[in-house]
Amino acid sequence: MQKGIHFIARRLHLFVWPLLLVVFIEFLNRGGVMAALSWVKHSPGEMVLNYLLTFCLFLVFTALTGRSRIAFWIVAAFMLICGLISGIKFKILGVPLLPWDLFLSSETTDIVQYLNGLFDKTIVIGIIVFLAASVALLYFVPWTHSRFRWKENIVLGVLGIALACVVYFDKPVPIKSALHISTIPWNQADNYHVNGFMLSTVMNIEQIIIDAPQGYSQANMDNFVKRVDRRTNIDPNVKPNIIVILGEAFWDPTRMKNVTFSEDPVPFIHHLQQNYSSGYMLSPQFGGGTANVEFEVLSGNSIRFLPEGAIAYNQYMNRRVDSLASILARQGYQTAAINPFHNWFFNSRNVYQNFGFSKFISQEYFEPEYNGPYLTDKAVMNKIIEQVDSSPGPAFVFANTMENHAPFTPDKFKQNTIKASGNFPEETKGMIETLAQGVHNTDAALKMLVEHYEKKGEPTIIMLFGDHLPAMGNNFQAYKDTGYLKDDDDSAAVLDKMYTLPVVVWDNYLPKHQDKLNMSASFLGPYLLNLAQKEGTPYTDYLFSLSKKFPMIPPRNHYDRLKLTEQDVTEYRMLQYDVLFGEQYSFNGFRDKIINPKYTLGYGEMSIDSVSPLHQSTAGGSGGDSSVEISGKNFAPSCVVYLNDKALKTTYEGRQSLSAVVPKDAIEPGKPVNLQVKVIDSKNLPIQTTPIKQVNELK
Repeated sequence: MQKGIHFIARRLHLFVWPLLLVVFIEFLNRGGVMAALSWVKHSPGEMVLNYLLTFCLFLVFTALTGRSRIAFWIVAAFMLICGLISGIKFKILGVPLLPWDLFLSSETTDIVQYLNGLFDKTIVIGIIVFLAASVALLYFVPWTHSRFRWKENIVLGVLGIALACVVYFDKPVPIKSALHISTIPWNQADNYHVNGFMLSTVMNIEQIIIDAPQGYSQANMDNFVKRVDRRTNIDPNVKPNIIVILGEAFWDPTRMKNVTFSEDPVPFIHHLQQNYSSGYMLSPQFGGGTANVEFEVLSGNSIRFLPEGAIAYNQYMNRRVDSLASILARQGYQTAAINPFHNWFFNSRNVYQNFGFSKFISQEYFEPEYNGPYLTDKAVMNKIIEQVDSSPGPAFVFANTMENHAPFTPDKFKQNTIKASGNFPEETKGMIETLAQGVHNTDAALKMLVEHYEKKGEPTIIMLFGDHLPAMGNNFQAYKDTGYLKDDDDSAAVLDKMYTLPVVVWDNYLPKHQDKLNMSASFLGPYLLNLAQKEGTPYTDYLFSLSKKFPMIPPRNHYDRLKLTEQDVTEYRMLQYDVLFGEQYSFNGFRDKIINPKYTLGYGEMSIDSVSPLHQSTAGGSGGDSSVEISGKNFAPSCVVYLNDKALKTTYEGRQSLSAVVPKDAIEPGKPVNLQVKVIDSKNLPIQTTPIKQVNELK
């Protein structure tokens, strides 16, 4: 008897330590001890399941390592990393860490370098207390059996896996059902707040797999296509240039009525609003997730029908998807995507190809015109003008801007020329002034673009919209400090204040009109096709008709208020499933005409035309080094010259010329050499190359 008690006592820590881990990750995820303890008190059922999942994870690692102390530190490290990231993400974006965020590791790393001051004193103290308590429990509490033999390891491992399966599948013991626990996929903030980090994460795994909607079949899809009310206002004779600009975090700060600005931050936007079609677009995002807004505008698909927090570009855009680019390309348009950031960010390089663009001009192809940490909006507009004006026919250009991207710290730009005043802290004042400067620069760049096409006179439509409101401080700090966002705002007010962005549409050839726009991002594409009188597809024509009945597709908890039902969007869901996950029956007739086989990065195929003789280097080489000049086509600022597959120090001279330093020991007299030019991105990977040019001898 005493031996049995001794055996159990030495293993009690297996049950106690996971409890500490659960409280720790909830502390990190919620940002405070009291918030974590309040959840433990008010959500006992959810707490139990979080404990069981953590217990299972702990048992599995104990079984794998044979030592419970090592297992504890492994699980604790996992909890620390996940909890910190989740807490920071929630403070900035209002959404916790989600399983599909694993697809965004590179994107997150690249953006986080610009975000400072994310760790507050409470979190740091909490981590220190946790580490101290852990050391005390693990190494100073007597009668702790921390090593296990292989037979016991097998038992622990099997027990951990079996118990985890019971919680996940809710079978054969329906624990979740008995405790009335369910996921809240349409509101991940509430999901994690109610269900806790570990349980929500496990339940969200189910959301990664998208099941076919009831009734999905080829026959039903064919019948649907036949029933669509097709648009008839098609004018094949006029093909205007169509330019769509996504303004990064572009929002009208004058909506904050308690803030006074020294001058209008967006005077040209206000001019367009008074004289042209304009209004507001309902965005699926706040503070980030630009790719999801792009996805809706270009394809007409809706993020609302995907798991909340998902990034469609990284998770689902792995096949051809009809878009504004491919639709217009089939009507003779030259199509280009322009994004002044990394080619790999949000998987853009592959996504634009799957959307049917003919070319993608990313950051690697921009001259270094920076204002703050990002390329200027003016540089983007110049790239748009270059692409449209050099097109042999009508052009469709979709462009992003980056100058107004977070952070909104006072020192982001060299100078903030617009001052803000009001009853709010100095820190908030600095963020608002930086935002005002950023949108002012976007406003000025748009004015330059519009004036160019006013003078040119070629039929042109230009649309600009903001993708999401800027994240200014933790927990909506600037919006609350200025009184724009109030604690007693209901969900309808929050949706209107925090998720609606300005959209303006200018043209120089249509009869004077002013459409009052108020629609979801996924309806902007069908609206543009109708405005330009260009032929759409059954899908876009269906969306155009749907937008007349239900211009907003909000989160589900707003359906009743907007008199929208699940039945109203059943066909929309089925069409989207067909496009993203199904057999693409709705693409019959043009399935093979979506992807452009000549898709390219940059300005077209690069080539080396000629190589100059060697001459004494003036490009910073060491004594005895020489330099060589390369003449060719479509070079970019990120080009690097390779000699016999070794990178040379390269200087970009222009679109048709490069120079490179040739070390004195890099070539042997009388021997031929191989020269090649590669565009190298921020990951040090080649994204475009010239054919190898063999030169008999560099003299």
